[in-house]
Amino acid sequence: MLHYSCDLCKRAIDPHAQARHVVKIEVFQALDDEQACECDEADATADANHLDEMEDMLERLDDTAAMLDAETHLFRFDLCDDCRRRFLRNPLGVKPGKQLDFSNN
Repeated sequence: MLHYSCDLCKRAIDPHAQARHVVKIEVFQALDDEQACECDEADATADANHLDEMEDMLERLDDTAAMLDAETHLFRFDLCDDCRRRFLRNPLGVKPGKQLDFSNN
């Protein structure tokens, strides 16, 4: 039998008596469209060997994919009901800053 515990509060979670919530987080580098395709209009209109250009582009894509795979991190957490509610209110765990109350003068 599998035993679950909340990754935040460390309480045991009985899947038959209460809900268990799974949080999955994936962290990876975002690529802009300009970074993904580094081609220029002059290259597209030039009379060049398109097979060589295509091979170069595929090699760059392979290098980019390998770099992204190396930089991708996956996390998985089990949460109880109470911790799920807290997580959804503040997913990044950012502490609220000081609120300044100004008068309506």
